[in-house]
Amino acid sequence: VEAITQFDALTSLSTYAFNHPENGEAVFVESTPFVFKGEGLYHPFLKKEKAVDNHFELDSKGFAIVTGANMAGKSTFLRSVGINYVMAMNGLPVCASHLEIRPVNLFSSMRTSDNLAENISYFNAELNRLEQLISFCKGSSHTLIILDEILKGTNSVDKLNGSKLFLNEVSKLPVSGIIATHDLDLAKLDEEDEKYVNYSFEIELGEDIHYTYKITRGVAKNLNATFLLKRIISKIDS
Repeated sequence: VEAITQFDALTSLSTYAFNHPENGEAVFVESTPFVFKGEGLYHPFLKKEKAVDNHFELDSKGFAIVTGANMAGKSTFLRSVGINYVMAMNGLPVCASHLEIRPVNLFSSMRTSDNLAENISYFNAELNRLEQLISFCKGSSHTLIILDEILKGTNSVDKLNGSKLFLNEVSKLPVSGIIATHDLDLAKLDEEDEKYVNYSFEIELGEDIHYTYKITRGVAKNLNATFLLKRIISKIDS
């Protein structure tokens, strides 16, 4: 059974590689500190001709704080980094024109959920996941962490203070990270410590919203929640 399982897995991986000749090969760097360099990076669930690819780099001491409006591409980008990293580590061709990485551990927190049967609230589930992250990173030589909007289950002031406390603590560990957030004040961390670098997915507001899905340096300036709600209310009233 174990042999058949192994062949089944290898067949699935080789079938994917055969069906996607447009994918690139990952380059592994062993002799340098952790590095992630992706060029033309996109999500595997998107067709190459329709996907908006991105260039992104992260070093051994870096923390990328990613801001942007709703639906601007933050979560998809985080998943693009994580999934392509896992693909590369399993020997698959990746959805990028070039991907250079050093093999390290990966820890993500993207879809935390509550559990009524276990009496675990959403916020409690988030805290449990962050506790697991810190414990995991303390026992690892180096870890790449990918976090999507941490501490969503509390108010904005508590969320900001808690997020800063968590990031300042985890940054003392051998960790590199990508953290997506709607809290623009969290982006001020780059003024306090050079290891934090701000990135954003900007949108263009006019009569409609234009989404570029391109990651750029800096903090997002345009948000869309109020804009979209006003349009919904106007549509209902008319």
